[in-house]
Amino acid sequence: MKIKHQAKRIATDAAGYLLIVLGVALGWLPGPGGIPLIVAGLGLLSINNEWAAKLRDYLLKHGGELVRVLFPSNKYVQWLYDAAVAALLVVVTILAIRHAAFWQISLSIALFFIALFIAAMNRDRLVRLKHKK
Repeated sequence: MKIKHQAKRIATDAAGYLLIVLGVALGWLPGPGGIPLIVAGLGLLSINNEWAAKLRDYLLKHGGELVRVLFPSNKYVQWLYDAAVAALLVVVTILAIRHAAFWQISLSIALFFIALFIAAMNRDRLVRLKHKK
């Protein structure tokens, strides 16, 4: 019985680490990228590891503070983010028009979603959009 329990623990931890590695490897993909995989891996690791459970609880409790730190209500920082979004959209347009290589198309798609994310989070646009429904 103890061997079965240890094998199950090793398999669960291996799957958790694998999901975290895959999340990091796929993080460049458009959309949420590897974030769901990293969270799932951390969830599996938290079953058997106290450090992972503490890290998961900390991230769940303090995740919103990170958004407030990254996107402050300072008007100069907000303008800087808006300028960065405009610059990213220019780069996306140039890469999409050239589309000489697959990596350029992939990069333009990833940069488009990054620009979309920054634009939505800056100036609380996403929060205002949610409240209009």
